[in-house]
Amino acid sequence: MDMKVSFFIPPTVGPKEELYKGMAGRRTDLYQNMLKNITEFAKYTDEHGYYGIGFTEHHMSIEGMTCSNCPGMLDLYLGMQTENMHFGVLGYVLPVHDPFRVAAEVAMLDQMTQGRAIAGFARGVQTRWVNIMGQHRGMADNITDPEAYTELKREWFAENLEIIKKAWGNDTFSHQGKHWQVPVPNINWPGAQSTVEMGAGIDANGKLTEVGVTPACYNKRIPTMFEPFAAHKSSIYTAAKNGLIPVAIQTERSLIEEQVIEAQRGWADAGIHREPGEGFGSARYCIVGETEEEAKEMARLATFEWTYFFHQFGFTAVLARGDEDWRKIPLDMDSLIEREILFCGTPDQVIRQMENVFSYMPCEHLWLFTGNELLPQHMLMKSMDLMTEKVLPHFTNTVKPSNRQAA
Repeated sequence: MDMKVSFFIPPTVGPKEELYKGMAGRRTDLYQNMLKNITEFAKYTDEHGYYGIGFTEHHMSIEGMTCSNCPGMLDLYLGMQTENMHFGVLGYVLPVHDPFRVAAEVAMLDQMTQGRAIAGFARGVQTRWVNIMGQHRGMADNITDPEAYTELKREWFAENLEIIKKAWGNDTFSHQGKHWQVPVPNINWPGAQSTVEMGAGIDANGKLTEVGVTPACYNKRIPTMFEPFAAHKSSIYTAAKNGLIPVAIQTERSLIEEQVIEAQRGWADAGIHREPGEGFGSARYCIVGETEEEAKEMARLATFEWTYFFHQFGFTAVLARGDEDWRKIPLDMDSLIEREILFCGTPDQVIRQMENVFSYMPCEHLWLFTGNELLPQHMLMKSMDLMTEKVLPHFTNTVKPSNRQAA
């Protein structure tokens, strides 16, 4: 198994000092600079053998963090400027989506990039937009009955995912579920003759029996699918059983070892044999500097989105050990390194950190959190150079250092 390395970009539109000026998410100057910088980043990673870039989906991000309201458009923007990289949304928040539009959007991206689309699916954590955009599906209230709210999102997620998979795997299909009936009965379809002569999914009486989504994915393939960021072992198992690569985020060794087994078990129950780590992903930060001090200073900037923003949503709980209160976990760089969410230091230090983690966390896909604009572009690219040239070749043959690229 040769590990594939990819980048998870929220993205942020500016450095911390610009965010604190207010309403950064609506500033043209910051957004245009972000587009320029992620283009440089994507072209570099494309040239050096990295697997992909995934953008989160979040809306209404006026503060300037997680400004990715139409991530599929960012995917296409970069896909048209690269040759090898995979691009996708990690992930579409399915409870608020129309599955037909998601299936078609990913298929269009896959056609336009000739088979380089990937897809991620999530349940959603940012209640500001999930509750507003999902209000017509009963998601306006996550306070009075949190368990019912969570269960409702699970229901919509599961059924929408089922429809998307049917749409990709079949020329036409039908579906009967709790929330969707496809096709609905008694459709007066004036184009029945064209469907009989040119299509499918209609009976002798002109009644619609099935529908299809166009276009199909490139050569009718099924894009590689991910579920970020799975935490509980049941989520890991279910993702794999459904054909999705779970991207785990927890850091306690015993939990990770359990998750690797659960992913393998889920794939097996789907009829697919996987070795430990195959069909399994993990997410971490990685910052490499010429000195330990330089790397930690860069990491302080790059991890601001976690230590300030993600922390407010409880993400720090994935760093907890046993019954530890996650609210009391220090978020300085030494703590993040020690808890193994952050690979950070000189190339030699990062190699040793990775060797330790990969000894119990084999993974086919390593997703690296990338605080794009939080870290000045020249610092980000310096860290990328060191990671590409001196670190990752110790762990994978997919990443191509400059000397191997030239050869």
